[in-house]
Amino acid sequence: MTNNNIAEVFSENLLTERHASQATREIYSREIACFFSYLESANLSYLDIDTEGIREYLITNAKERNLGPSTNSRVITALRLFFDFLNKEGLRKDDPTELIGKVRKARNLPVTVDAEGVDAFLNSIDTSDALGMRDRALFELIYSCGLRVSECCNIKMTDYYNRERRVTVTGKGDKQRMVPVGDYAAEALDSYISGARNDLLGQKKSRCLFISKQGRPITRQEVWVRLKYYSDLCGIDLKVHTLRHSFATQLLKNGADLRSVQEFLGHSDIRTTEIYTHVNTDDLLNAFRRFHPDGDKQS
Repeated sequence: MTNNNIAEVFSENLLTERHASQATREIYSREIACFFSYLESANLSYLDIDTEGIREYLITNAKERNLGPSTNSRVITALRLFFDFLNKEGLRKDDPTELIGKVRKARNLPVTVDAEGVDAFLNSIDTSDALGMRDRALFELIYSCGLRVSECCNIKMTDYYNRERRVTVTGKGDKQRMVPVGDYAAEALDSYISGARNDLLGQKKSRCLFISKQGRPITRQEVWVRLKYYSDLCGIDLKVHTLRHSFATQLLKNGADLRSVQEFLGHSDIRTTEIYTHVNTDDLLNAFRRFHPDGDKQS
């Protein structure tokens, strides 16, 4: 079986056996393509490469692509999944990644913006045309519900219940959760759906809630471009996940318990959610240093 053929079967296996999302499949398929390219240049095969060969690849790949710990960890995960797949298909009886250690990743605190900063960002959106009305509804919903960009792009018209002000979201692993929609987001959504969405669709039809100016379902890349545009416009540095991180931080600041925030965000492991408590701890420490008489003496 050629490298291209085995790569295609592996990608299909990620879908059928592991229920991986399209984005996840693309990421791991790209990593395996890089791996195959290395094997061809080194005159090696995935059928007989050993642990030392895998280590050599990881070192070479990290240097050539200037990879950080997080991305290198993803490469290792892709390789583990690939060789596990080969084992189950009976193409190999051993796993050369078994003795490869995990990459220690720095625990970076999420970047957040306070409520005033989010308001400034949202208010920078000109809603005098259909595109602006869509963008306002889109970003209001992301912030109101703490959504991932990909989750927002995949919302169907039937997922939004305007009377109950709730939305059904499909997250990682195709897991669904029901999330309440805030008043501002609901108002922006209702205005968008009643007029701007039809203007963007024209004569086309779509089940998706958010539509591009070409009348097609909006993509993550388009959302990122619009985010960057408004971020530059209001002078606030926003990243793709900033609104989601800010949502979670604001909930915890206002007294929400960690388990509830975990449910809102769709985290399968509460340890992922716990990082937001560190953000709040830093805020408390900064406040102590600013206002306590002995604060400036603390290290």
